[in-house]
Amino acid sequence: MRIAMIGGAAGLLVVAGVFFTLVRAAAERPVPDDYQGYDLNRPWFDGKDWDWFLDMFNQPSIKPQEEGTFQSFPLDSVPRTGVEPFIDASATVGSQLARDLMPKNPVAATPESIADGKAIYDIYCAACHALNGMAGTPVTLKGMPSPPIAPLLPVLSEAHLYNKALYGGPIMPAYGNQTSRKERWDMVNYMKSPQFGKK
Repeated sequence: MRIAMIGGAAGLLVVAGVFFTLVRAAAERPVPDDYQGYDLNRPWFDGKDWDWFLDMFNQPSIKPQEEGTFQSFPLDSVPRTGVEPFIDASATVGSQLARDLMPKNPVAATPESIADGKAIYDIYCAACHALNGMAGTPVTLKGMPSPPIAPLLPVLSEAHLYNKALYGGPIMPAYGNQTSRKERWDMVNYMKSPQFGKK
């Protein structure tokens, strides 16, 4: 019993020694200059300026409300699903905007695709455009401009709707980060279907 207690105390001392060694080593490490605009004098965590917190926070990613694009990946990363070719907003094909013409919809408008698209629309679009596409939601009533899209759906191309979800617009945020290629095409299939806006 006595030997077990001595062994346990020795183990705790070793663990404590390793912890304090790590804390001291972290305190002596040089702090990088660039923390993407975050004020190191007012840290976001618990007031302890241990730089390993900042190392974990300051990863190669777009921070909330930071201007950027999901097309830019860390140098050594490999996207699992590949990268879609970027279509510039002003690019044209003949007299038409390229974003109105391509890409082509590769997803068949099956009942499953339409149901999945409704779920995606309800999550990302309905907050502003409403479940029936006629806007007038609490978000728009508080001043966020959001047009009724239901009357426009028959004349908007599938590519236009897809690219609007992918890239966003002057006010509308882009949802390319939050949705997959298949989910965006499912959403297009739903918006183009007779089931749009129905329960």
